[in-house]
Amino acid sequence: MDERLSRLDRVISRIGDLPALPSVVSEALSITEDPSSAMSQISETIQRDPDLTAKILKVSNSPYYGMKQYVGTLKLALVILGVREIRNIVLGVSIFESLSDGHLDAMLAQNFWDHSVRVGGISKKLGAALGLGLQGEDFISGLLHDMGKMALLRQLGPVYMRVLKASGGFSEPLCMMENEKFGFDHADAAAALASCWNLPKTLEDALWCHHPGPERQIANAKDPRLAALVRIANRASREDFVISNGQPGPSCLEEEAWGVLGSARAPGDSEGRHELLKRFVSEFDEPPPDEA
Repeated sequence: MDERLSRLDRVISRIGDLPALPSVVSEALSITEDPSSAMSQISETIQRDPDLTAKILKVSNSPYYGMKQYVGTLKLALVILGVREIRNIVLGVSIFESLSDGHLDAMLAQNFWDHSVRVGGISKKLGAALGLGLQGEDFISGLLHDMGKMALLRQLGPVYMRVLKASGGFSEPLCMMENEKFGFDHADAAAALASCWNLPKTLEDALWCHHPGPERQIANAKDPRLAALVRIANRASREDFVISNGQPGPSCLEEEAWGVLGSARAPGDSEGRHELLKRFVSEFDEPPPDEA
């Protein structure tokens, strides 16, 4: 058994059983995989869950998703975004809700959502700017990148909260403390959950690689470009993009990730990367499309 499988086994044995996806979500995912399914059938299935429908529309109209017009109905969202993108939003929202529902403090759950949707938005904008042709995989991978933290909080409660607080919320200390305490970190936990839920391998690898590590080579991911987007977006989400001492932030210096994107229309120097990411982040402060 290789090291990765060994670590995932440790995750599963440590955190125990997790909730299954809601039945309406499983049905929606099954229907959207069938190319013969009519949009009306897909819409009717998803709308059986009003909370899920509302969340899909909220995500679709958020500045992070970059819509140019207000989307007021699920049918319109399907027409504008397409079945594949809606499928990805359904998957992301439902997993997020399943992990946080009733088990996380409301403020903490909101903080997770705000950070996660920001990472998804940056990833989506960067993927579009580089012409990668992704259809929601960029956003959903960013949205779910920290689902390992949510699962650990859900299952281990105060034990994991102490680790989270002791790290100060900083990624590198947190990963180190998680490994010391549990023998794995939250990126391992996210990949384990993705594997247990039979999520796409491209998504699983993007979640696993969102933090660097000697065993986590982005080039070995199922879709290296997707994994690279999420790692860069995660770093960029916490930066203010004010150059200090002539040096841009860590997101611009993530050479492993930018190197994978080198064949795309990616800036080759840190200054160009800084300007690109700074523009994306500033766009999130713009108001969402009007409801008119």
